[in-house]
Amino acid sequence: MSTDLTAADAVRLKPKDVDRRHDLLLSGSMAPYRRTTNGKTFPDTDTLQVEEGQRVHLRFQNMSMMFHLMHVHGHTFGLVGGGARKDTVIVRPMQTVEVDLDANNPGQWATHCHNVYHAETGMMTTLSYRS
Repeated sequence: MSTDLTAADAVRLKPKDVDRRHDLLLSGSMAPYRRTTNGKTFPDTDTLQVEEGQRVHLRFQNMSMMFHLMHVHGHTFGLVGGGARKDTVIVRPMQTVEVDLDANNPGQWATHCHNVYHAETGMMTTLSYRS
């Protein structure tokens, strides 16, 4: 399991209170085939607004029977409860994975399922902030 790995002290997220929380409910349908984030498909998904310097908590809740490999561009995150620093995490069917990241790279960053056919059918949103 990914929690069996640990980040070296030099790259571990430093303890800090969470400033912003976002829930991402991952779901979809087979007919028509589409994958959703919080019930919407990209580009109609709600942007995940953050501010530079914030500690951001993302809770990926997989409400489907498919695996989703959730990826955040421009950032790495730490799994809540320990584990290696990552930019992609597997969210198993009907499971929840929680991660924390530091908003330290301003921009408009894609956050999506790395199964390309899931991203292409809507499971994508944007982590958004400016300096």
